[in-house]
Amino acid sequence: MSRRHHIRFLTALTGTVVMAAGLGSAWPASAAGINNPPVLPHSIISFPERDFISAEGYTAGQVVTVNVLRNDFVVGTATVEAVDDISTPDVVEGLVEVNHPGGGCWEGVTPNIRPGDVIEILTGPGEGDRTTTADVIVTQPATKLDATTVQIKGTAIAPDGGQIPIEQLEARVIAPNQRFSNGKRSIRADFTGAADGTIAYDTPTGASWTATFHLTGAIDGLTDVDRAVHPQNESRALWLGASPLTGNELTIFEAGAVGGPSAPCTAPAEQGPSTPDLVAASDSGSSSVDNVTNVNTPTFGGNRDLATAGTINVYVDGALSGSTVPAADGTWSFTQATPLSDGIHTITAGEVSPGSSERMGLGSLRMTVDTAAPATSILSGPAVAGTARTVTWRFSSEAGATFTCSLTPGSAAAPCVTGHTYGPLADGRYTFSVGATDPAGNSGAARSAAFAVGVAPTVSSRSPLPGQSRIAQTANITASLSRAADAATVNGTSFVLRSPSGAVVPAVVSYNATTRVATLNPNATLAADTRYTASLTSAVKSADFGISAVATTWTFLTGPAPVVSFRSPAPGAVGVSRLSNITAGFNEAITGWSRTSVVLRSPSGATVPAVVTYNATTRRVTLNPSATLAARTRYTFSLTSGIRDLAGNILTPSTVAFTTGA
Repeated sequence: MSRRHHIRFLTALTGTVVMAAGLGSAWPASAAGINNPPVLPHSIISFPERDFISAEGYTAGQVVTVNVLRNDFVVGTATVEAVDDISTPDVVEGLVEVNHPGGGCWEGVTPNIRPGDVIEILTGPGEGDRTTTADVIVTQPATKLDATTVQIKGTAIAPDGGQIPIEQLEARVIAPNQRFSNGKRSIRADFTGAADGTIAYDTPTGASWTATFHLTGAIDGLTDVDRAVHPQNESRALWLGASPLTGNELTIFEAGAVGGPSAPCTAPAEQGPSTPDLVAASDSGSSSVDNVTNVNTPTFGGNRDLATAGTINVYVDGALSGSTVPAADGTWSFTQATPLSDGIHTITAGEVSPGSSERMGLGSLRMTVDTAAPATSILSGPAVAGTARTVTWRFSSEAGATFTCSLTPGSAAAPCVTGHTYGPLADGRYTFSVGATDPAGNSGAARSAAFAVGVAPTVSSRSPLPGQSRIAQTANITASLSRAADAATVNGTSFVLRSPSGAVVPAVVSYNATTRVATLNPNATLAADTRYTASLTSAVKSADFGISAVATTWTFLTGPAPVVSFRSPAPGAVGVSRLSNITAGFNEAITGWSRTSVVLRSPSGATVPAVVTYNATTRRVTLNPSATLAARTRYTFSLTSGIRDLAGNILTPSTVAFTTGA
């Protein structure tokens, strides 16, 4: 059946226009699991005489697996991509065909599709649709009885041996290259007789049926009767499915059709016993269909071909492993006696009928035995102790392995994948564990890692303060912590003082657990006028969960501060000449002198304009007023903190007064 006519066929069958998904269909999507019968818009047709499968309603581009199962054993398989017919752009078929021009091909062996064979289309692991090939056949193709009567005969046997309900049956004659007088290339007979003929069982309980067509028309000079029995035409028996009007499953028997591979397919026709398969109990691991197992004495099964076959021989890697006798239903089972080694093995089977030579099956099972437990590696995770409350773990094992993760306390063991995340987590100590199970079902030893989550200690106060100057050369350095620290981690390597050259200053470091204060006491007096750097590092850990402290670094400057050693006029002097300069001498060289740091003010507080100079040799600052000072006036002379020594130590600000004369 061509792609063009597949939907036409369902339309004619049900009287309903078949809409594909995306074109306004009201049909539900397929349910999860295996649907038997198929759930619309999916539909499956089995053509047993041509070993041909046709299905539609799938998504164009979707790759599906088509299986033929006999007694639950796969006897034929194909991988097919669903397509749309470019000649019918207005219809989205999502067509899947096997063993038909333009479709896919059976792999390895072309199954001889028989009544009772289950046709399965898988869209994913454990998900898809099934239908069962019905036992409907034509025993007598279209035969002319008289000038207006044609009959087709056949049988229709239900799985229990009784009759298939007559309303599920239809007979047809297909004229591929010509039309009947009804304007169609086919005539059909159903149980109602409303079509071109009537189909009915010959006896109340028997499986034989007869389809009778009463044809009175003619076209192109040929009667419909003569056209129906033309040698080029085909007689068909159809099973319309358990729900005939639905059109979701059909079996079409085509009298005279030839089975086996159809060009361009080349897989040889089924012969001998079916390809051996691991029984589900022996196909261990995450999948019961992947033929990877940790059972080294597995059980194989399959179907015999000839009903006369009384012995099934099983071969492992080309050597006879043993024999078994098929059951009455034609199935066989064989358990390997000698354990198979880990690795890939090829299993084949042959059947022997009395008085005949062995007929080898055409297919072979390629299976893998794997009894080795997988190793699991933790690739990355959180710090042993850290502040991150959401943590991510990455891990690996052999290809195809599945994982189980747990977090203690907090999360019980559950399936997971690498990149697994927990959080937000409360303060505490945790243990992460991950174990792997390989495709064969082997479980390896779990790997574990401990870590802690908590608040990081910070430095809440410091002495000296950052940037502070004029620090006594005998001062200690302290750092107060926001959280209790592990006393053992507060030491001479985690709390250090460095000179400008970067050398560590020898010191004794102590920690007061009550006040949470770390103290650094230098072994010797610090150098004068020197900028030191104090550092408390992340090597300091919290006392509760060992969380690293936030590292802190600051600097300070040792004294002494510059001192005023000389003043003129002297503080409190009276009768000072109105033409006098004002000078101040220092015990060390200074910087920062200017008209804003060396200031003379009148009684009103106004700054007296003046020129300020500094003599580096005498270390004296001179303020020369720009005009003669007022008589009998009290002036104030100020030196501010803008004045510093060359190391940067700040002068202690001072203000003195004097009074001018007449």
